[in-house]
Amino acid sequence: MEKSALRKEILHSLISFEKKEEESRAICEVLTSLSIYKEAGTILSFVPLSTEPDISPLLSDERMLFPFITDNGEMEFGRGEMVRNKLGFYEPKDREAIEYDKAIILVPLVAIDTSFYRLGRGKGFYDRYIKRNRERLFSIALSYSPSFIDKIEKDEWDERMDAVIVNGEIKYPQTALGTGDRI
Repeated sequence: MEKSALRKEILHSLISFEKKEEESRAICEVLTSLSIYKEAGTILSFVPLSTEPDISPLLSDERMLFPFITDNGEMEFGRGEMVRNKLGFYEPKDREAIEYDKAIILVPLVAIDTSFYRLGRGKGFYDRYIKRNRERLFSIALSYSPSFIDKIEKDEWDERMDAVIVNGEIKYPQTALGTGDRI
């Protein structure tokens, strides 16, 4: 299915998804139990939209940085007072990038497939950011169960996630070395 049609179909199903609260709670529990999360010095997060897992109980963690879009159209991460931007998501008002060495990045999505490629909202911000910073990131996609699907048509710019949390568990892609852990 074409990405735009798939995006529309999944978003429509997420609007009426009745297990958001239950699955959001499970995602938060799994995430906070992970040693990689507990030990992370920096966590790149997001303020969830209504169709994304509600991780708001975790957002006061002082290790968290939040995305904003620069004037040249790239995504960076900072902190501070949050305001809604013209794209409809919350970002730090000051829009000052904060440097970090290594981080885990919590990645929102519309859908993710069993090969760990995600379908976002169509602007490519996360894929470009992860590609630019791949060596210092461990990416964890956060997914409601209706968003975990068999296959998404992959484009050359799509970045594979290192892990996904869905249905109350963390899943890693199969690699020659085992799981995707590498940070």
